[in-house]
Amino acid sequence: MTAQSADLLQPGKLWWNWFGEQNFVPRYTTAPRDEEDVRRIVLKAQELGLPVRSSGRGHSNPAIVPTPGIHIDFRSFGAVIGVDKQKLQVTVQPGITVGELSRYLRTQGMSLNNQGDIDTQSVCGAIMTATHGAGITLPCFSAQMIGARIVTADGSFVDLSAETDGELFKAFRASLGMFGVVVSLTLQAVPSYNIRKTSWNADVEDCIGGLRERLASNRTFWFFWLPHRKSADLFVLPSDIPNRASRDHDICHMRSYNAVPVADPAPALGPGEQFDHSSVIFPNLYEPNFREMEYAVPMDAFEETFAEVRQLLLREYADLAFPVECRPVKADDSYLGAYAERDGYAIGVSGPPEVSTWTMLKAVDEVFERRAGRPHWGKHHFMTPERLERLYPRYQAFKVLRRQMDPTGLFLNDYLRALFA
Repeated sequence: MTAQSADLLQPGKLWWNWFGEQNFVPRYTTAPRDEEDVRRIVLKAQELGLPVRSSGRGHSNPAIVPTPGIHIDFRSFGAVIGVDKQKLQVTVQPGITVGELSRYLRTQGMSLNNQGDIDTQSVCGAIMTATHGAGITLPCFSAQMIGARIVTADGSFVDLSAETDGELFKAFRASLGMFGVVVSLTLQAVPSYNIRKTSWNADVEDCIGGLRERLASNRTFWFFWLPHRKSADLFVLPSDIPNRASRDHDICHMRSYNAVPVADPAPALGPGEQFDHSSVIFPNLYEPNFREMEYAVPMDAFEETFAEVRQLLLREYADLAFPVECRPVKADDSYLGAYAERDGYAIGVSGPPEVSTWTMLKAVDEVFERRAGRPHWGKHHFMTPERLERLYPRYQAFKVLRRQMDPTGLFLNDYLRALFA
């Protein structure tokens, strides 16, 4: 091993994800300082015959990161590389978090077009797993990516873009790091905006009965179903909001988000309302005290699917208190995203990080399977190759491209190999 490689490849360190569910000790751990370091790491991996996986902030539930080979830790590789204020575009290293980027964009007169309610994820991880926010006109986070620079399995730098790489770039969206190691990403931002957020509680019947109108009349609308009185506390949902519910359980915590130009004066706010920049309003505080599964069903199948999940949980798992999160997302052009060429409605079901939770998640999964539910790749699921082929018209095409980009499986691990080799 060269002196440079020895400096980069340190003895493996214990790694665990945000939830504490996944942990491993690789042969080597490495923290690159620049893209040339990443290239040398990949070349050394080829020389040693070791697989490579990288991580951002560890927010994914499944075993996406664990590897017996080389683990690239990107937590210190998260700078802003460049910004184009005229085009409203920004280029960043993969380790930057969604929150760090969102707050930086604010200083440049920009905002992310949309984001989820956890902003401590890495931007790269959010893109590669097709993480999303909500809104019937707003696609998932990866749709904001317009370019990427990666190191491929042979140690080459490859620049990918939506304009020049067509189908390959579409497949690269939500590719879970299987095409190469990302060293930079370029995102399309939008002019800076504030958000007026309104939160309230109401009966399930009110929520579902007025759902389509609320989806159409708000930039973003989403809700949490709260089966128990203590459900809101488990997800740190606010309690000081208007309560229009007729009962204290089996209700919905609802939210609407509407954009306001930053030049406009702040509105007078009523109970349950907040107003600030998008980088401030989108994020919520969550404690990693849950095990989560989220599937996106076709938009037209949402109400029936939600009703079936709700009745299942009330009937068979009456003690389960964790909220069920429901968010609509617009279709995108990816191959393997949950919203690939299909508008979808995400339903996230959680339970405590205990063995017994798996029984409940598997029962809910059977509902999703009947409704053609597609998984959020950053959360637990029960996919098989046969099931993926039924769900994704481009599943086989994705595997062909993956093999072309990485013929020897350098960027696979056991979890990914079982689904995509």
